[in-house]
Amino acid sequence: MASHARQLLADRYKLLTPFRRDGGGIMWQAHDLRLKRDVAIKEVQPPYRVDVADLPAARRQALREARSAARLSHPAVITVHDLLEDKGRLWIVTELLQGLTLGATVRHLGRLPVHWAAWVGFQLLSGVRHAHAMGVVHGDIRPANVMLTEDRVVLTDFGIAAFDRDPGGSTTVPVARSGAYLAPERLRGKGLAPAADLWSFGATLYCGVEGRPPYPATEPLPAAALLGREPEPPRRAGLLRPLIEGLLRHDPDERLTVDQAMHVLVDVLRRQGIPAATPGRTAGELPSRTAPKPGGAHPHGRSSGHGWPLAPGELTTGHFHDVESRRRDNPYWPTPTTGPRRPGPPRLP
Repeated sequence: MASHARQLLADRYKLLTPFRRDGGGIMWQAHDLRLKRDVAIKEVQPPYRVDVADLPAARRQALREARSAARLSHPAVITVHDLLEDKGRLWIVTELLQGLTLGATVRHLGRLPVHWAAWVGFQLLSGVRHAHAMGVVHGDIRPANVMLTEDRVVLTDFGIAAFDRDPGGSTTVPVARSGAYLAPERLRGKGLAPAADLWSFGATLYCGVEGRPPYPATEPLPAAALLGREPEPPRRAGLLRPLIEGLLRHDPDERLTVDQAMHVLVDVLRRQGIPAATPGRTAGELPSRTAPKPGGAHPHGRSSGHGWPLAPGELTTGHFHDVESRRRDNPYWPTPTTGPRRPGPPRLP
């Protein structure tokens, strides 16, 4: 590990600290010596065939991931800066995001209030909609691949993404790490399609409001979906329940489309008094919701200062899910600020 920390890639990127590892590779914080900025670098892990690393397959995977994300330009999609090979190892350079994954946030808080989940869902679906419009299907939307920063919701890890006119797109199904969030047709071996992303989005939203995946952890996830068993109905989703149930339909032809889902989310936000704001606004401009003020509410609401919408009573009475005590007791709760922070290393549990 010490030798890695001193490693210089392509005479430009200095590896500093590894901060995340999953089935797709190791993510490092690094410094770009040429542009004098911190970046994130993912070391792509090659698949193995009979205990031998399949480097050609790793190159194809890295190239597909970089091309898929690089053709997109949206605040809710990770920005790819570079793709390089150094001493037979493959690396993808992206922007460095400061925050927690949606999965980590749910583990710390238990679940998200409905209006938070609706706002996160709106931002995330905006990115998914942009990707689909550009012909890119992500293929692995799940809480671990959704980053929550101070002012953005960002879809990451396009490792199994596919795009139209690409006959070599991945058909890999990452059941071990994504089974609860994979559409039933994907578990049956069908290729990537936009409808599969919408199932995964619905399952991710379900996790946000319920604090767990759609299928109980005690059940064999792929078998439950393959047998056509419906997920447990969401009990805490409130206004989001029709949306979640419309996305988690087993027949992809009966599933809500991305435009239908977006329309529902916008309606839910408006009914909650939260503007459906353009993703990527800075702190202080983000959608928010506060208790009405004497003489009429402010037409645009007020930001909480840390980029999350407020419900009536939050940060004033502390009665809504005991928000104030959560802020005091949880070191991962977003810190109030008057403006966007300078990017820094992700703060992980």
